[in-house]
Amino acid sequence: MIINHKIQQTFTGPLTMIGITFMILAVVFVFSGIWYFAVPIFVFAMFFLFTWSGVTIDTENRRVKPYYMVFGLFKRGNWISIDRFVGLTLVPMQKVYALYSNSNRKNSSVSNDFRVYLVDHRKRPSFALRSCKSQEQAQNSMDEFSIWLKLPVYSIRKH
Repeated sequence: MIINHKIQQTFTGPLTMIGITFMILAVVFVFSGIWYFAVPIFVFAMFFLFTWSGVTIDTENRRVKPYYMVFGLFKRGNWISIDRFVGLTLVPMQKVYALYSNSNRKNSSVSNDFRVYLVDHRKRPSFALRSCKSQEQAQNSMDEFSIWLKLPVYSIRKH
């Protein structure tokens, strides 16, 4: 069975806003008749808005392929054998985006998610297999991966 999961957008936060701004500029330049400016700006906007990371899991051949989907069209990555990993773990993630104004006022946003990671031989998370909004959903996904990939589950040690 082949399983494909989108993990996250590569360019998030302010870079997404830059991509949207470039897309609007490209549309304005197209309607203004300035094609030579519109095309490169449109390419940059597509790169910022439609590039993400993900993982493809082949349970029958016991291999995974972490990849980047560039422009939303080209998948770049290599297959890795599952035998290089010793188990799975669940890692809570918190992303904080902060923006400072000219008067040095801080505007921040926080997003939380939970990720299922493959654990390498040093007992460290290697790369994400799945990103989930809730801990329960991530726990269920980790249990499914554990059964499909025949790997044990490790808990995170807090130092």
